[in-house]
Amino acid sequence: MKENNYSLDKQTKRQIGTALWQIRYEKHLYLKNVTTATNIPSRIIEGMELGKFIQYSALQKLSKFYDKKIKITFE
Repeated sequence: MKENNYSLDKQTKRQIGTALWQIRYEKHLYLKNVTTATNIPSRIIEGMELGKFIQYSALQKLSKFYDKKIKITFE
């Protein structure tokens, strides 16, 4: 099933992507390690980390794998 980006703006996608990359970097994990552990294709993780798109099912899997909560704030 293809997921919709729900019109997230570029800045929001970049912020989420940067946060995902930073968590992976801080945990000293290679992309291949995360792909193997989560069964999320590397192109999906890479695209999300680069802020090209956000796939919500993958975001949920990654947050569980990284043992992190997703927090949304309105400013």
